[in-house]
Amino acid sequence: MSKKWIYLFVLAVLVVPMILTACGATEEPTTAPPEPTEAAPEPTEAAAEPTEAPEEPEEPEEPEVAAGPYDDVDPTGATVLWWHQHTQEREEGLLEMVTEFNETNEWGIEVVAEYAGGYGEIYDKMIAAIAADDPTLMPNLTVGYANQVAKYQLSDALVDMDYFVDSAKWGLTEEEINDFPQGIFEADVSPVFGDGHFRMAFPPNRSMEALYYNLDWLNELGYDGPPTTWAEFAEMACAATDADAGTVGYEISTDASRFSSMIFSRHGTYFLEDGSAFDFENDTVKETMSFMKDLYDQGCVRLIAERYGDQTDFGNYKTLFTIGSTSGLPYYDSAVKSGEQGEFLWGVAPLPYMDGGDEPVMNLYGASVTVPKTTPEQELAAWLFVKWFTEPEQNARWAKISNYFPVRKSAAEAMTDYFEANPVYAQAFELMPYSTYEAQWCACYEEVRRLMEESYSAILDGADIDATLAQLQEDANVSLAENTP
Repeated sequence: MSKKWIYLFVLAVLVVPMILTACGATEEPTTAPPEPTEAAPEPTEAAAEPTEAPEEPEEPEEPEVAAGPYDDVDPTGATVLWWHQHTQEREEGLLEMVTEFNETNEWGIEVVAEYAGGYGEIYDKMIAAIAADDPTLMPNLTVGYANQVAKYQLSDALVDMDYFVDSAKWGLTEEEINDFPQGIFEADVSPVFGDGHFRMAFPPNRSMEALYYNLDWLNELGYDGPPTTWAEFAEMACAATDADAGTVGYEISTDASRFSSMIFSRHGTYFLEDGSAFDFENDTVKETMSFMKDLYDQGCVRLIAERYGDQTDFGNYKTLFTIGSTSGLPYYDSAVKSGEQGEFLWGVAPLPYMDGGDEPVMNLYGASVTVPKTTPEQELAAWLFVKWFTEPEQNARWAKISNYFPVRKSAAEAMTDYFEANPVYAQAFELMPYSTYEAQWCACYEEVRRLMEESYSAILDGADIDATLAQLQEDANVSLAENTP
């Protein structure tokens, strides 16, 4: 991957404040100053000596740095229980990194990484632990999406991680902070808790929604590449559909992230910019649902038969397109290599976007890690592990293990060889500058996601689009009101 794209990532994904100062030289006079007409008179007597030496100017005092709440905490020997969701190769790589930290950290901190189920299972366990009001039932570090951790903080269950980040003793330097893309660094900050800047969690990685396409199949159908408009998508999908052969253009997942990505790709949204309300009745949402319903009725798209069934069918040359997370790249690669018709050329692209503008809009997301309230020693120890885990060397290593995207600029710059060896990963990474987010700012979003999925399914089953979206909007805004502190 060229450095051009890495620097584009650095400059475009992140909104990094810059101050440009210009120092102009003093302007030269246009003519020489006139010569004095006569010499200055000599002094008639020497100036009187001062009676005492002038006082030396006092050196300015260093500004005092306010002591942080963890400055006097000693994390030595603390044990950190980490609930995570990783399995298989990712878990193996994760455990190797945890072992390295345990053996090398100067405080003798021991991190115990425990698989606690998927995101939903971990969320349910956290809600139960919070309801029990017993810190001994809590992990010291856990994973969650921003909307999930916002739900935890409604019960005041989390540590504000700004205490760690801003600590003169334990925190990050300005240089380290600037090494994170601004949009990613601030993604887990909530304006509704604490003093209006409550850092609920910290990002170790990110991924995004993308269009997976079979390039060989597209070429067979007479197309040079993936669609850039939704009309092209429909044409290609229908061209690939053959009932006798069991092939179809696209397999639908009604997941809320697919729903969101299709709307974003049209340069639309379904919530107000200030987060004060959901808006599912706008024209872009209606057009998106109507478009997918029409394709579904034509038979050019069909519902996924089972979880991850679209990956299997993609590898078996049964579906031309799928839409999903770039974190699934290794699984698609495996599906293609083990497919019924042998390997073929494939890739990832932005969802069709030319209907709404000249640039794609990508749905960027990812779970972060958060520190529940337990003991000060364990809270600090958890942060010290997170700080180590997100350092550039470890961040690049984890990106290679997990196939997530790194969150440090310097980590990405160090991954040139990996990009070259994994061209589809590089292809996806190049889309990072065009990212936006779902309604993860809302503690209600877990419920709203479920409502979105139910509405999408109902529309495909024949429910009236306008009435369904009106009900979705009403229910979503009720949930928003109930989950706003």
